[in-house]
Amino acid sequence: MSIMQKMIPVILLVLSEIYLACSNEQPKITPLQSRIHLKVGKQASFACILEEGSLPVDFVWLKGDNVISSSGHVKIESSKEVSTLIMKSIEIQDSANYTCRATNHLGFDSSTSQLIVEGPPIWLKKPTDVRVGPKERFNIECSAIGYPSPSIHWKKQIDSEWRDLFESSNVFTRISPTELTGNQLVKERDEGKYGCEVSNGINPSLWTEFMIKVSGKINYFGKITGAFEFINHMLHENTRSSHRFRIYYNYEISVNKNLFASSKFILIP
Repeated sequence: MSIMQKMIPVILLVLSEIYLACSNEQPKITPLQSRIHLKVGKQASFACILEEGSLPVDFVWLKGDNVISSSGHVKIESSKEVSTLIMKSIEIQDSANYTCRATNHLGFDSSTSQLIVEGPPIWLKKPTDVRVGPKERFNIECSAIGYPSPSIHWKKQIDSEWRDLFESSNVFTRISPTELTGNQLVKERDEGKYGCEVSNGINPSLWTEFMIKVSGKINYFGKITGAFEFINHMLHENTRSSHRFRIYYNYEISVNKNLFASSKFILIP
Protein backbone atom coordinates (compact mmCIF):
# COMPACT_ATOMS: atom_id res chain seq x y z
CA MET A 1 0.00 0.00 0.00
CA SER A 2 1.44 3.36 -1.04
CA ILE A 3 1.79 6.36 1.23
CA MET A 4 -1.01 8.12 -0.68
CA GLN A 5 -3.41 5.26 -0.07
CA LYS A 6 -2.61 5.32 3.64
CA MET A 7 -3.28 9.06 3.73
CA ILE A 8 -6.72 8.87 2.08
CA PRO A 9 -8.71 8.24 5.36
CA VAL A 10 -6.85 11.07 7.07
CA ILE A 11 -7.49 13.44 4.17
CA LEU A 12 -11.20 12.56 4.12
CA LEU A 13 -11.49 13.17 7.87
CA VAL A 14 -9.77 16.55 7.56
CA LEU A 15 -11.98 17.56 4.64
CA SER A 16 -15.07 16.49 6.59
CA GLU A 17 -14.09 18.62 9.56
CA ILE A 18 -13.30 21.58 7.30
CA TYR A 19 -16.71 21.22 5.65
CA LEU A 20 -18.51 21.12 8.96
CA ALA A 21 -16.51 24.05 10.31
CA CYS A 22 -17.19 26.18 7.22
CA SER A 23 -20.87 25.26 6.82
CA ASN A 24 -23.51 27.55 8.20
CA GLU A 25 -26.10 25.03 9.32
CA GLN A 26 -27.86 24.04 12.50
CA PRO A 27 -27.13 20.53 13.77
CA LYS A 28 -28.77 17.41 12.40
CA ILE A 29 -28.17 14.09 14.17
CA THR A 30 -28.83 10.49 13.19
CA PRO A 31 -32.04 9.35 14.96
CA LEU A 32 -31.59 7.02 17.90
CA GLN A 33 -33.31 3.63 17.96
CA SER A 34 -36.84 4.38 19.17
CA ARG A 35 -37.08 1.56 21.73
CA ILE A 36 -34.61 -0.84 23.34
CA HIS A 37 -35.49 -3.91 25.47
CA LEU A 38 -32.75 -5.24 27.76
CA LYS A 39 -32.65 -7.45 30.83
CA VAL A 40 -31.45 -6.40 34.27
CA GLY A 41 -27.64 -6.56 34.49
CA LYS A 42 -26.99 -5.98 30.77
CA GLN A 43 -25.17 -2.99 29.25
CA ALA A 44 -27.07 -0.24 27.42
CA SER A 45 -25.34 2.06 24.94
CA PHE A 46 -26.50 4.95 22.75
CA ALA A 47 -24.55 6.78 20.02
CA CYS A 48 -25.46 10.32 19.00
CA ILE A 49 -23.86 11.07 15.59
CA LEU A 50 -23.73 14.49 13.95
CA GLU A 51 -24.71 14.27 10.27
CA GLU A 52 -24.39 17.96 9.44
CA GLY A 53 -24.15 21.34 11.12
CA SER A 54 -21.66 24.08 11.92
CA LEU A 55 -19.01 23.35 14.52
CA PRO A 56 -18.60 23.59 17.43
CA VAL A 57 -21.55 21.47 18.59
CA ASP A 58 -22.41 20.86 22.22
CA PHE A 59 -23.89 17.45 23.12
CA VAL A 60 -26.18 16.98 26.12
CA TRP A 61 -27.90 13.79 27.37
CA LEU A 62 -31.17 13.76 29.28
CA LYS A 63 -33.02 11.10 31.25
CA GLY A 64 -36.62 12.17 31.02
CA ASP A 65 -36.40 15.95 31.49
CA ASN A 66 -33.22 15.90 33.59
CA VAL A 67 -29.69 16.44 32.29
CA ILE A 68 -27.36 13.56 33.19
CA SER A 69 -23.58 13.28 33.33
CA SER A 70 -20.98 10.58 33.95
CA SER A 71 -21.46 9.08 37.42
CA GLY A 72 -21.74 5.63 38.94
CA HIS A 73 -22.57 3.12 36.21
CA VAL A 74 -23.24 5.93 33.66
CA LYS A 75 -20.43 7.02 31.32
CA ILE A 76 -20.69 9.77 28.68
CA GLU A 77 -17.96 10.49 26.13
CA SER A 78 -18.15 13.19 23.45
CA SER A 79 -15.99 14.29 20.50
CA LYS A 80 -16.62 16.98 17.89
CA GLU A 81 -19.16 14.89 15.99
CA VAL A 82 -20.15 11.96 18.20
CA SER A 83 -21.39 11.52 21.76
CA THR A 84 -21.94 8.13 23.42
CA LEU A 85 -23.90 7.18 26.52
CA ILE A 86 -23.02 3.84 28.14
CA MET A 87 -24.69 2.30 31.21
CA LYS A 88 -23.18 -0.84 32.68
CA SER A 89 -25.20 -3.39 34.67
CA ILE A 90 -28.55 -1.66 34.21
CA GLU A 91 -31.34 -1.86 36.79
CA ILE A 92 -35.13 -1.51 36.73
CA GLN A 93 -34.77 2.14 37.78
CA ASP A 94 -32.85 2.84 34.55
CA SER A 95 -36.04 2.37 32.50
CA ALA A 96 -36.71 5.80 30.99
CA ASN A 97 -36.61 7.94 27.87
CA TYR A 98 -33.06 9.01 26.96
CA THR A 99 -32.53 12.03 24.72
CA CYS A 100 -29.45 13.33 22.92
CA ARG A 101 -29.53 17.05 22.16
CA ALA A 102 -26.94 18.66 19.86
CA THR A 103 -26.71 22.46 19.88
CA ASN A 104 -24.69 25.09 18.00
CA HIS A 105 -25.06 28.86 17.53
CA LEU A 106 -27.74 28.33 14.88
CA GLY A 107 -30.06 25.93 16.68
CA PHE A 108 -30.35 22.37 17.91
CA ASP A 109 -31.54 18.89 17.03
CA SER A 110 -32.55 16.04 19.34
CA SER A 111 -33.54 12.39 19.28
CA THR A 112 -35.08 10.16 21.98
CA SER A 113 -34.88 6.44 22.70
CA GLN A 114 -36.98 4.53 25.23
CA LEU A 115 -35.03 2.06 27.35
CA ILE A 116 -37.16 -0.74 28.84
CA VAL A 117 -35.38 -2.86 31.44
CA GLU A 118 -36.94 -6.28 32.00
CA GLY A 119 -36.60 -7.71 35.48
CA PRO A 120 -38.36 -8.97 38.63
CA PRO A 121 -40.43 -6.53 40.70
CA ILE A 122 -38.90 -4.37 43.40
CA TRP A 123 -40.79 -2.75 46.27
CA LEU A 124 -42.16 0.76 46.14
CA LYS A 125 -44.37 0.48 49.23
CA LYS A 126 -45.04 -2.44 51.56
CA PRO A 127 -48.28 -2.63 53.56
CA THR A 128 -47.85 -2.23 57.31
CA ASP A 129 -49.89 -3.37 60.33
CA VAL A 130 -53.24 -1.62 60.67
CA ARG A 131 -55.30 -0.96 63.80
CA VAL A 132 -58.87 0.13 63.15
CA GLY A 133 -61.93 0.84 65.24
CA PRO A 134 -65.52 -0.20 64.59
CA LYS A 135 -67.12 1.54 61.59
CA GLU A 136 -63.73 3.00 60.64
CA ARG A 137 -62.64 2.98 57.01
CA PHE A 138 -59.00 2.42 56.09
CA ASN A 139 -56.75 2.02 53.06
CA ILE A 140 -53.87 -0.41 52.50
CA GLU A 141 -51.28 0.00 49.73
CA CYS A 142 -48.96 -2.62 48.23
CA SER A 143 -46.96 -1.41 45.22
CA ALA A 144 -43.86 -2.33 43.21
CA ILE A 145 -42.23 -1.61 39.86
CA GLY A 146 -40.88 -4.00 37.25
CA TYR A 147 -41.24 -5.01 33.62
CA PRO A 148 -43.53 -6.60 32.63
CA SER A 149 -45.82 -4.63 34.96
CA PRO A 150 -46.30 -6.65 38.16
CA SER A 151 -49.66 -7.99 39.41
CA ILE A 152 -50.79 -7.64 43.02
CA HIS A 153 -52.48 -10.58 44.79
CA TRP A 154 -54.06 -10.07 48.23
CA LYS A 155 -54.47 -13.01 50.64
CA LYS A 156 -55.76 -13.78 54.14
CA GLN A 157 -54.57 -16.52 56.47
CA ILE A 158 -57.43 -18.77 57.56
CA ASP A 159 -56.69 -21.85 59.67
CA SER A 160 -52.97 -21.71 58.74
CA GLU A 161 -53.88 -21.62 55.03
CA TRP A 162 -53.42 -18.61 52.74
CA ARG A 163 -56.59 -17.92 50.74
CA ASP A 164 -57.55 -15.32 48.17
CA LEU A 165 -58.78 -12.29 50.09
CA PHE A 166 -61.80 -11.62 47.89
CA GLU A 167 -63.00 -15.21 48.20
CA SER A 168 -62.73 -15.24 52.00
CA SER A 169 -63.99 -11.74 52.88
CA ASN A 170 -66.44 -9.16 51.55
CA VAL A 171 -65.08 -6.35 53.70
CA PHE A 172 -62.52 -5.12 51.17
CA THR A 173 -62.78 -3.35 47.83
CA ARG A 174 -59.94 -2.81 45.36
CA ILE A 175 -59.85 0.94 44.59
CA SER A 176 -56.75 0.76 42.37
CA PRO A 177 -54.38 -1.96 41.12
CA THR A 178 -52.25 -1.43 44.26
CA GLU A 179 -54.70 -0.26 46.95
CA LEU A 180 -57.52 -1.66 49.07
CA THR A 181 -60.11 0.01 51.25
CA GLY A 182 -62.37 -1.34 53.99
CA ASN A 183 -65.86 -0.96 52.52
CA GLN A 184 -68.05 -2.16 55.41
CA LEU A 185 -68.24 -2.25 59.15
CA VAL A 186 -65.11 -4.09 60.21
CA LYS A 187 -65.87 -6.89 62.62
CA GLU A 188 -63.77 -8.84 65.07
CA ARG A 189 -63.67 -11.83 62.71
CA ASP A 190 -61.81 -9.67 60.17
CA GLU A 191 -58.88 -9.38 62.55
CA GLY A 192 -55.88 -11.49 61.58
CA LYS A 193 -52.90 -11.94 59.29
CA TYR A 194 -52.95 -10.78 55.67
CA GLY A 195 -50.44 -11.03 52.82
CA CYS A 196 -49.51 -9.28 49.59
CA GLU A 197 -47.83 -11.12 46.71
CA VAL A 198 -46.26 -9.26 43.76
CA SER A 199 -45.22 -11.07 40.59
CA ASN A 200 -44.58 -10.38 36.90
CA GLY A 201 -43.45 -13.76 35.61
CA ILE A 202 -39.76 -13.12 36.36
CA ASN A 203 -38.38 -14.58 39.59
CA PRO A 204 -38.10 -13.80 42.38
CA SER A 205 -41.60 -12.64 43.25
CA LEU A 206 -42.23 -10.46 46.31
CA TRP A 207 -44.18 -11.41 49.44
CA THR A 208 -44.96 -9.56 52.67
CA GLU A 209 -47.34 -10.08 55.59
CA PHE A 210 -49.19 -7.63 57.83
CA MET A 211 -51.76 -7.66 60.63
CA ILE A 212 -55.18 -6.05 60.84
CA LYS A 213 -56.27 -5.49 64.45
CA VAL A 214 -59.74 -4.34 65.45
CA SER A 215 -59.83 -2.09 68.53
CA GLY A 216 -62.83 -1.14 70.66
CA LYS A 217 -64.37 -4.62 70.55
CA ILE A 218 -67.96 -4.86 71.83
CA ASN A 219 -69.18 -7.26 74.47
CA TYR A 220 -72.53 -7.86 72.80
CA PHE A 221 -73.38 -10.81 75.05
CA GLY A 222 -73.11 -8.80 78.25
CA LYS A 223 -75.24 -5.93 76.99
CA ILE A 224 -77.93 -8.12 75.47
CA THR A 225 -78.02 -10.34 78.55
CA GLY A 226 -78.55 -7.28 80.71
CA ALA A 227 -81.43 -6.15 78.54
CA PHE A 228 -83.24 -9.47 78.81
CA GLU A 229 -82.71 -9.60 82.57
CA PHE A 230 -84.51 -6.27 82.82
CA ILE A 231 -87.38 -7.53 80.64
CA ASN A 232 -87.73 -10.67 82.76
CA HIS A 233 -87.97 -8.49 85.87
CA MET A 234 -90.74 -6.36 84.32
CA LEU A 235 -92.65 -9.47 83.27
CA HIS A 236 -92.46 -10.79 86.80
CA GLU A 237 -93.78 -7.54 88.22
CA ASN A 238 -96.54 -7.49 85.59
CA THR A 239 -97.81 -10.93 86.61
CA ARG A 240 -98.06 -9.79 90.23
CA SER A 241 -100.13 -6.78 89.33
CA SER A 242 -103.95 -6.86 89.17
CA HIS A 243 -103.78 -4.61 86.09
CA ARG A 244 -102.28 -5.89 82.87
CA PHE A 245 -100.19 -3.41 80.91
CA ARG A 246 -97.91 -3.23 77.88
CA ILE A 247 -94.14 -2.99 78.30
CA TYR A 248 -92.14 -0.95 75.81
CA TYR A 249 -88.39 -1.38 76.12
CA ASN A 250 -85.68 0.12 73.94
CA TYR A 251 -82.00 -0.58 74.12
CA GLU A 252 -78.94 0.43 72.14
CA ILE A 253 -75.45 -0.92 71.86
CA SER A 254 -72.82 1.67 71.03
CA VAL A 255 -69.09 2.20 71.26
CA ASN A 256 -67.45 5.62 71.12
CA LYS A 257 -70.85 7.17 70.33
CA ASN A 258 -71.28 4.98 67.25
CA LEU A 259 -74.57 3.08 67.20
CA PHE A 260 -74.21 -0.59 66.37
CA ALA A 261 -77.51 -2.18 67.38
CA SER A 262 -80.94 -1.00 68.44
CA SER A 263 -84.03 -3.01 69.26
CA LYS A 264 -87.53 -2.43 70.64
CA PHE A 265 -89.43 -5.01 72.65
CA ILE A 266 -93.22 -4.76 72.80
CA LEU A 267 -94.74 -7.25 75.18
CA ILE A 268 -98.53 -7.60 75.16
CA PRO A 269 -99.94 -9.97 77.76
